[in-house]
Amino acid sequence: MKAVVLGAFGGPENFHDAELPLPALRDGDVRIKVAAASFNPVDCQIRRGGAESRSASSMILGRDLSGVIEATSGGVGEFKVGDEVFSYVCKLASSGTYAEYVSVPVELVARKPASLSHAEAAAVPVAGITATMALEKLRLDNDTSIFIAGGAGGVGTFATMLARLRGARRLYATAGSQASRDYLIGKCGLREDQVIDYRQAGFGEEAVRRNGGGFHAVLDLVGGVMLARCCELLGTNGHLASVTEAPNADSFELLFARNASFHPIGANAYSLSGDRGAWSAYRTMLDQLARGFDDGTLAPPQVDVVGPLSADSVRRGHALLEAGGVQGKVVMAW
Repeated sequence: MKAVVLGAFGGPENFHDAELPLPALRDGDVRIKVAAASFNPVDCQIRRGGAESRSASSMILGRDLSGVIEATSGGVGEFKVGDEVFSYVCKLASSGTYAEYVSVPVELVARKPASLSHAEAAAVPVAGITATMALEKLRLDNDTSIFIAGGAGGVGTFATMLARLRGARRLYATAGSQASRDYLIGKCGLREDQVIDYRQAGFGEEAVRRNGGGFHAVLDLVGGVMLARCCELLGTNGHLASVTEAPNADSFELLFARNASFHPIGANAYSLSGDRGAWSAYRTMLDQLARGFDDGTLAPPQVDVVGPLSADSVRRGHALLEAGGVQGKVVMAW
């Protein structure tokens, strides 16, 4: 099979095309012929040799896919050859998803939304699952106010759409360009007054003013200085979730002063358990997302297809992610 392999940690130039044997079909696996795979920030972190690289199980990167089941192991009855599926493979698959075929534990696999193309479906798993887990921690309801830092990115798109579905009427998200602002309004359904330009001095005070006070819930998808600003936006008894890092000591003091809680969001948490039953949480979330797309309550994700499976496509995908300012998800499809 064809795959794109990272030869050494460092820059995107270290990716190369390779011909490899078909992955073995392990007990409890389905083997998927991949049709599309998306790019996520964690891919860039691994490629650079960051913390995630220390536990990487393969030098074929990629965490989510859409494709067709090519073979099933004994005892797998939920799917048959030819079924269209999508998956967040975590680190439990035979390799990452920059490959023609991947063997994946069946618990991580769900039926592809019928209303989405493979390219669109491949954009869903990592971002959709991360957003779902974050909103659960933030305890949203129709009285909750929420601020989303990084609303136009992959996770931000799903967090914004899912928060609206959960009835959050006071919802604000950041944008750093006119393209991101237009995307949040045209694609995610926000009003002009719900989009906050984080490049403007005092954007945090402006967000609190528009909200009429501190926020019940804040979701950080950016990290660094933005995470510190997010802590300042919380009201008393608020909830902060972040997919990036923990707040610094000064920010934690502020959280204590406001009796606020901090929730780190790790989408791979269930996969770290040896309990295969825990892995099924991924299929449950993917099934929920698929129903939302197919019944029309979720809009199809916006995707930028950079090309078919190749080292050139992977290099382009990583370059786009690292340049920043992407609206939606970057995908390769073949």
